[in-house]
Amino acid sequence: MLLLIILVGATLGCSEGDGTPSAEIPAPDKETEDPTNDPGSSGVMLTFRRSGGFLGTTETITIRSDGRGKIEGDATPPQRLEVPPELLNRLEEELRNLDWDRAATEPRNVSCSDCFVYTIRSGGQRVKTTGMGQSGQELSDLLALVDEIAPGSGR
Repeated sequence: MLLLIILVGATLGCSEGDGTPSAEIPAPDKETEDPTNDPGSSGVMLTFRRSGGFLGTTETITIRSDGRGKIEGDATPPQRLEVPPELLNRLEEELRNLDWDRAATEPRNVSCSDCFVYTIRSGGQRVKTTGMGQSGQELSDLLALVDEIAPGSGR
């Protein structure tokens, strides 16, 4: 009984902390996107967010319909992008042909501590997925194209 009281007391004491904010650990389901940055408004063609992975990083790539874009994340300083017309045309076609319902189909009981979670927004459509199963099959070309547009940006 005495041992139980000591354990409960120690547990309660540990949960209060010293008032110093703890380091924030990125979680795959954490949303920090600005809702005013909705694709389709202000000429934004694509907002692509990748979070998680082994290091728990977050990266957002925004591409406007005129080819201008930016990369922002917690692992690198913000960068500007200029998407060449050929890649911009391929991106437009890929987004036009994307099956958003299939892209959102996750396998049951996904358990992946080191995988990425992708949040993709374009033209009023939005999908959040790990890119496994049917989702990964549907998104594979788009993921490869984003890596071609922004090489070395993550993944």
